Amino acid sequence: MQRLLKSVVTIAAVSTFACVSTFFSAKSASAEQRMNGSYIGVGVAADGSGAAVAGTVRWDLKPVSIRATATGACEGNLCATLFIPTVTYDFGISKNANIYAGIGGSAVSISDGDSSVSLGTGAVLQAGAEGAISQNVVLYGDGTYFTNGGGTLWKVGAGWKF
Repeated sequence: MQRLLKSVVTIAAVSTFACVSTFFSAKSASAEQRMNGSYIGVGVAADGSGAAVAGTVRWDLKPVSIRATATGACEGNLCATLFIPTVTYDFGISKNANIYAGIGGSAVSISDGDSSVSLGTGAVLQAGAEGAISQNVVLYGDGTYFTNGGGTLWKVGAGWKF
């Protein structure tokens, strides 16, 4: 598990470095210099306690996007679910890549199969990068900071653009 967490952090760091390098070498960030389109994706989300599969959706509203991530994990018959909706501003850094930053919320619940309990909600700050590697395939990575002291969730994945 520790190996997976190190891999996720390494991929996120390399993606961020590549996007920042592209940002500083870009001559113009005009409206055409951005990745357009919405996507649905699947990836890995990790924090200090482990990693889990995460589903992500992005709705492109140019230059703002609405994003939502759902992830969770089960141990025995006890399952935890985390939902994170955010609104981000997308900065185009090339024809097929964006960096983004925004705010949102989070909701956590736990279920044992018979009943479900909400553990509350909180505010989040999110920043990341995304880029199209083909006409319909997108790679993305971001960090989501929980302002209520819940730490940071790192996420990387691949999406299908529509």
